[in-house]
Amino acid sequence: MNAAHAASAAGAGLVSVPTSQKRDLVALLERVSDAFVPDKVLTRLARLRRAVGFAARGHLVSEKGKRTDQCLMITLTYAGDNDDWSPKHISAFMDHIRKWCGRNAVACRYVWVAELQKRGVIHYHVALWVPRGTKLPRPDDQGWWPHGFTRIEVARAAVPYLLKYLSKGAGDTLGSFPKGSRIYGVGGLEHSLRRARRWLGLPAFVQARSSIDDDWRRADGGGWIDATGQHWPSEFARVFLGIAWGVQRVIDHGRPFVAHGPFSWMPSHA
Repeated sequence: MNAAHAASAAGAGLVSVPTSQKRDLVALLERVSDAFVPDKVLTRLARLRRAVGFAARGHLVSEKGKRTDQCLMITLTYAGDNDDWSPKHISAFMDHIRKWCGRNAVACRYVWVAELQKRGVIHYHVALWVPRGTKLPRPDDQGWWPHGFTRIEVARAAVPYLLKYLSKGAGDTLGSFPKGSRIYGVGGLEHSLRRARRWLGLPAFVQARSSIDDDWRRADGGGWIDATGQHWPSEFARVFLGIAWGVQRVIDHGRPFVAHGPFSWMPSHA
């Protein structure tokens, strides 16, 4: 059965499509309907790269200029396997870190990423930016990570280290993480950097009409509401492509301004 016949039969609900033909069928339906099926793994990896990459670089600067802080890299490893894992573990550890920072009048600025060890067990890398000379207690001695063991080292190049994890091919392992696991976390960015990070996650047509200071919000039922209260429908709609859900462009709002980054709206002073 060729892909065209398979598409017709699948649409009529008469046959099940062999796994070997599903990719060809979806490709055919994408071409016919001018739609596409997003790759969930690659989409998740793109969000990870954007959020972690921006936050890690953001922690190197402040609203007053470049920082001279040091970055402590904390590795959290499980003694057992993924059956011993819980999504509450990393949250509890970061809560200990926040409380310690509060007691010591240190801003809690961090990025963490989850990674799979060669044996397939999840572990975490936490990058914590603190003033030079700050000594963080050993988490093992404090009972902050009772699930295995930890290691602390001063990272001389924290950003390249974190981005190395996000290198090409990292998406191959995303589907192997324990179900329900978060794969990154960010905290402690200053106000302008938080706004810039939010801007990076907006649709392109919104980015083309808003600076990081503009408040756009999601509309009930879909689309976006701008600062004046105007509703902007989503440019894409969800469509069923026979055997998979995809998205199709239904509106093009245009791009009155080509935004190359969260600060591209700032005036240029030559």
